[in-house]
Amino acid sequence: MNSTLENNQLSKLQKRILLGTSAISALLLMSACSANAEEANEELAASAQSVEIISSAAGAGQDSAEMIDEDVVIVMGKTVTFANNTTDNVMMEQESSAASVLSVIDNLPGVSIGEGAAFGSDDWSTTISMRGFNVGLSEQQIGMTIDGLPNGNSNYGGGSKANRYIDFENLSRAEVSQGTSDISSASHEALGGTINFVTNNPEDEERLRAGISMGDNNAQRYFFRYDTGDITDRTKAYLSYSRQSNDAWIGDAGYSDRDHFAAKFVSDLDEWTLTGRVSWDEAHEDNFQRISLDQFNENPDWDRLTDVITGIPYVDQAYRPSWSTLRTNYFAYLRSEYDGENVNFEFTPYYHNQKGRGDWVPQYVVNVAGGTTNFPAGVSDLHTGVGTIYGGSFDSAYSFEDSDGTPLAPNDSCTATLTFPYGGGETGDNPACYDDGANPASSYRHTHYNKERIGLTTKVEYEMSEENTLRAGAWWEHANRDESRDWHRIIDPRSSHEFDHAAYWRQYDRNFVTNTLMLYAEDTLTIENFTFNAGLRKFIVNLKRKDNFGIEEYSTVDADSKILFTAGAIYEATDDIELFAGFSQNFAAIKDSIIEGSAELSEVEGEKADNFDVGIRVRNDWLRMSITGYYIKFSNRIVGIPVGDISGIDYASQIDTVYQNVGGIESKGLEASISADLWDYWNIYSSLTVNNSEYTETVGNVEAGKKVALSPELQAVASLSYAKDGVFGGVSAKYVGERYGDFENKDRLPSHALVDLWVGYNFEMNNGFQNMKVSLNVNNLMDKRYLGGGTPGGYFIGAGRQVMGNITLDF
Repeated sequence: MNSTLENNQLSKLQKRILLGTSAISALLLMSACSANAEEANEELAASAQSVEIISSAAGAGQDSAEMIDEDVVIVMGKTVTFANNTTDNVMMEQESSAASVLSVIDNLPGVSIGEGAAFGSDDWSTTISMRGFNVGLSEQQIGMTIDGLPNGNSNYGGGSKANRYIDFENLSRAEVSQGTSDISSASHEALGGTINFVTNNPEDEERLRAGISMGDNNAQRYFFRYDTGDITDRTKAYLSYSRQSNDAWIGDAGYSDRDHFAAKFVSDLDEWTLTGRVSWDEAHEDNFQRISLDQFNENPDWDRLTDVITGIPYVDQAYRPSWSTLRTNYFAYLRSEYDGENVNFEFTPYYHNQKGRGDWVPQYVVNVAGGTTNFPAGVSDLHTGVGTIYGGSFDSAYSFEDSDGTPLAPNDSCTATLTFPYGGGETGDNPACYDDGANPASSYRHTHYNKERIGLTTKVEYEMSEENTLRAGAWWEHANRDESRDWHRIIDPRSSHEFDHAAYWRQYDRNFVTNTLMLYAEDTLTIENFTFNAGLRKFIVNLKRKDNFGIEEYSTVDADSKILFTAGAIYEATDDIELFAGFSQNFAAIKDSIIEGSAELSEVEGEKADNFDVGIRVRNDWLRMSITGYYIKFSNRIVGIPVGDISGIDYASQIDTVYQNVGGIESKGLEASISADLWDYWNIYSSLTVNNSEYTETVGNVEAGKKVALSPELQAVASLSYAKDGVFGGVSAKYVGERYGDFENKDRLPSHALVDLWVGYNFEMNNGFQNMKVSLNVNNLMDKRYLGGGTPGGYFIGAGRQVMGNITLDF
């Protein structure tokens, strides 16, 4: 079936029929669809190496001179037996080039993105939700891949989300498989589906691109990219660099900055195609904090972190610049693809290295019990010195000392306590309970995250006949992660949070090794208008934990899956309409984060989910729509509960998070969207998500029949966009209904509606310039205060209005 973007072929009669549809039909359409599965014809498929083809949910008919990715002009898709949706040009234009690549998928049905910081510049407060599955501080249940390769999980402690691998301008599209992931998806956390971020290819012609963005909160971003064009008749490449910074949007302190470099090449060698890519990303992010629903109602503009040093350690534990995430990520791969007459083969080795740190500010100095000052052979000497204690445990603590550094106790007669933060501390935290001359004493705590991954993916497709194709493959990865924690004295708590670089206590130092092997095979058979597929998949996962101090016991655990089944069918009812149904068993292995402390491994089991999808897709030259119904039976859900959460952090504990299986979950719902190209240069897009996720077992504070915490029950999107003669713009609104935020379903988080606005113009230039694009992006136009993601009982305030102006020049 051929697909074209020729809007002038759309008859006036067809448009009038759509516009004149009755109210009932309109509601059905608005709840019915996503245009993500347009089947490629053979001629377009043959030219796919030179034209970047995207599967899209909206905006297919835009006559846009869009400069961010000129090759993204054809809306195509793959026919699959499960719900899948892909971003398009309009969704890219809606976001500033300074935005996180995660933001582009927020309008797709079933997806909810929470970013507590402007432009996604805080990994700590970033959350993703789909069909009752979540990515955040407490859960990692959605797979994420970069050009089909695993990101190394998305958690805070040693994980990396897509924005650490890809600049916005280097993104071609994001592909979302809700609920059911493709059988070849290289992730063992894809219980709720997979998000694949696809980078764009080098340009055919030589080009230098320079861009600058400036906006609210002192936001600045510079971007440069050089495309070589055809170095030879067969090879092209690009190099890019960006620098970005912005202040915290809450209060007057805190900032984020990021440097990013990327390079990519593509070589076409007859039947072989070689693709290589490398990226480097270095970020420093000051964090935002979770608050309770009562705190939000009391003051929705403040997350309870402070802007100034008071000299009182208990108060200054909330000083924002002391809450920081520092990360450096390297990622590289080399892909070899063979396209033969009946056989296709792909082999991709990859490498990832991450080094980073998480910062916190305990309001006291620890008196350590036990431990040794002898340097252990199994640890690095990073931030240690003479007198550093290795190992041991928390004995007691003090927050004030005399001029000689001797710890002081509060006066017995004093009963006064502080009230901020976390409801106030004890008398020992209050400077009024000490005699004159007492000096504050506090700590700066570092948690170091270092990770190295090496792996490969491979697959073979064999066309036995025109009707029957076999596909098989494997994913192997060896991941080696170190995590350690050290405590440093703050030099003068009265003036700053600067610390002594030599730690006084190395609390723990551990190594985790995860070996993963995933094998799969699938058969696809076409009989007339029917296409059937069936497949098998198995994960073999082994985790090892080692105490580098040589104190705690060495442990190992196997987290293998059973054989997982997938099956599905597609019926091509007409050239424009297809019906599909699919079943998939998904699996998430126990993560190494769960065995960080001395938790009993037998108490936690791997997660699994049975996913059922059924739906209809409609697509033609001007209209794309779909509707999907789903049912998911989820067992052994693992939730990490941060110790202390919003009521204060237990800094003495070696374990910040307690993991537990919270029983089963049952999810069912509807995802739909519609995209229509009207009036030649206009596009309308709408999506609807209705989801009901409930716990099915009573475990601890989780009660059967309660709604799943932080899982949106109703979401709706409506967008109108325009593009003609270089002018483009649009407005988009997203509504998120009320949802429960805690396990007990006591917190009913309020609904919210966010409006985004964008406008721009593409200039055709002379005198050495190829093009110039000027645009303005406004996110959260009404400056709405709302609660985004978080953990059960603790929630991040969603980012306020952000205005960003952008200029891009092509030479």
